[in-house]
Amino acid sequence: MKFRAVFSIPAILFLLILCCAGCKTRQKPIENNPVKDTLVVAEAVENKGADSLVNAIRKANLNLSWFSARLNVKAELQGQVNNFNANLRMRPDSAIWISISPALGIEVARVLITRDSLKFLNRLSSTFFEGNYAYLNDLLQIEVNFDMIQSIFLGNAYLHYSVENYVSARDSEGFILSTLKKRRIRRDNELDVPQILTQEIWFSPVYQKVVRMELQDYRPSRKFSVNYLSFTQEENLLLPEKLSVQAQAEKQVKIDMEYSKLSVSKSLNLPFSIPKGYEPFRK
Repeated sequence: MKFRAVFSIPAILFLLILCCAGCKTRQKPIENNPVKDTLVVAEAVENKGADSLVNAIRKANLNLSWFSARLNVKAELQGQVNNFNANLRMRPDSAIWISISPALGIEVARVLITRDSLKFLNRLSSTFFEGNYAYLNDLLQIEVNFDMIQSIFLGNAYLHYSVENYVSARDSEGFILSTLKKRRIRRDNELDVPQILTQEIWFSPVYQKVVRMELQDYRPSRKFSVNYLSFTQEENLLLPEKLSVQAQAEKQVKIDMEYSKLSVSKSLNLPFSIPKGYEPFRK
């Protein structure tokens, strides 16, 4: 069966950490019109630098009690393309629940992510996984945690480092919050670049939202990026509508996603239990 390989523990966790999204939305996307205080934000950032930009980014982050969405995912892993639907339920700062259905509404996998654990059911192979983030970090070769995963789903900024490690700049996309002075990297020989994870965040003064995030190692060469392509209005909040995620390392992954049926106020159940007869996943 085609989906059996895709929904192995490594593949599905890889895909889900990189995000899921949904079917074509009926909601009208936000037009590209500047918000009223765009110039105020721009002047504050240019005059005060990184601290001011961090404050603007944090102010734009969503602060929700609940979040849910219908999802549709197009995932390309090493040239193999798969499409599947999913339901996402989230209690921010607590738990993320995902049910995956490739076709006909039949669930093939279920995931529960909490602050300190990962749980996964593969109904195709009658296997399960229960563990912490160590396995996932080893798989992705990058430090992954609950806050990072949650930020990607909600379109919030995830700051990997403390504020003093960032500098601010401007380009055609808006403002950039970065831990890296690129000119120095271009001048140096690649072998002289330290093995260190760098981060860049692009903030749009038009939307007053994060529109792109990147994490990158220069040696060895690895890159993880999230691009928010459009936003939609729901209950007076600006939420992600379309996003694209890419990871480049020994294996390359690209995931295109779209949200629909969004809700930010309805409390939901997050059921997860291991059926009798399921076997532990073996790496």
